[in-house]
Amino acid sequence: MNRTELRFALHLIPFLDSVEGFEDGLVKLRHKRWLVWHPDVMAALFRHDRDLRHPPSRTLSPLLGTRSVLWLDGEEHTRYRRAIAPMLRANRYQDLIDEIVDRSIAELPTDPVSLPNWTRKLTLRIIGRIVFGVDDEELLQAFTRWLDRRLNSRVRTLAHRYLTPGTTRFDPHLDRMLLHRAKTAEPPALAAYLPREDLRDQVVSLLFAGHETTASATAWTLYWIDRNPGLTEDLLEATIMESLRLSPPATLAGNRMSRDGMVITPSIYLAHRRAATYENPHEFDLTRRPPPPGAFFPFGGGVRHCPGKDLALAEIRTIVRALLRHRRIRLDSTHCTPQLRGAAMAPPPSLAMVATCRR
Repeated sequence: MNRTELRFALHLIPFLDSVEGFEDGLVKLRHKRWLVWHPDVMAALFRHDRDLRHPPSRTLSPLLGTRSVLWLDGEEHTRYRRAIAPMLRANRYQDLIDEIVDRSIAELPTDPVSLPNWTRKLTLRIIGRIVFGVDDEELLQAFTRWLDRRLNSRVRTLAHRYLTPGTTRFDPHLDRMLLHRAKTAEPPALAAYLPREDLRDQVVSLLFAGHETTASATAWTLYWIDRNPGLTEDLLEATIMESLRLSPPATLAGNRMSRDGMVITPSIYLAHRRAATYENPHEFDLTRRPPPPGAFFPFGGGVRHCPGKDLALAEIRTIVRALLRHRRIRLDSTHCTPQLRGAAMAPPPSLAMVATCRR
C-alpha cells in the first residue's frame, strides 16, 4: 500500500479535504485505482453503470455478507431491485412513520441525549417494523450492539479490515434471532417477500442500509437548522438538500470495476464541495441553483442508487417537522467533528440534544 492509499484508508476525511482543490476531479490511489468526483466523469460513470462490476466493500462485506444485494451484479441484482423497490415506497409507510416518530419524541427526556444515537434508534425502529411487521426492541438493541462493536470505533473497524481480512463478523445468536423473526413474518412485512436463500444477508443489509444513513442525514439536518436560526418549515426541503450536500451521510458511493480491472471510487463528499460547481461550497446556502448532472448524489447513482431514497427523505421530513412542532431543540454543537462508521459520515455521539416541550 503506497502513501496515498494509506492516507485514504487511515485518515479519509482529512485526505479528502487535502485533495478538494484538484480541478480535474480525480486522484490516483494506486495502480488501476482512482478516486473520482468531476461531475462529467460521474454522469458518464452512472450512465454506463450496468456494464461495470461492483466489488464488495472490504469493511462492510464481512458484516453484511457476500450475498448482500449491495454487491450483487447483472440480472441477479436487477431481479432483486425490481422485487424490493416497490416495497420501499414512502407512501406505503407514512402512517407507520408518523406513529413511531410521535412515540419516540414523546419518550424524549428533558436531559441531554446523544442526537446521532437517538436518530439511529428511531430510524432502526422504522425499518425494523417495515422488515418484520412487528416491534421487537430486544432484537433491535442486539443488532445495534453488534453493529456498534464493529463500526463505532474507527480503530477497531480498520483493525478488522486490515489485520484479519476476509473474516466474517457475524454473531450466531443475533443471526438466529433475525432469521426466526424474518421466517415468521407475514405480509405486508417486507421479510415475507424476501427469497429464502441468502435471507440472513438480505435482512441484515436492509436493516443496516435502511437506518444508518437516514439517521445520519436526519441528525445533520437538525445540526444545520441549529446553526442557522430562523429557518422555517417552508424552507425544510431546501434545508434537507443543502444538508445532504454539505454533510452527505456517505462519503463514497461504492466501487466500480471495469473489465480490465480498473477500480473507480466515486466521492460524494468531494463532488458536493467542488468549487467549480458550487460557489462558496463550504457555506450553508438555501438559494443554490440545481446542480448539473453528476454533481449531487447523496444516495449514490447509477444502478446502485439507493432504492429507499424516497422512504429516507420521508423519514427525515417527518422527524424534523415533528421535532420542531412539539419540542424546542437546542444542540451543543461547539465541537462537531464528523465520525466515520465505515464510509458513512455521522455527527459524533457527543453531539447532545436538549428537547423541551413547547408551551
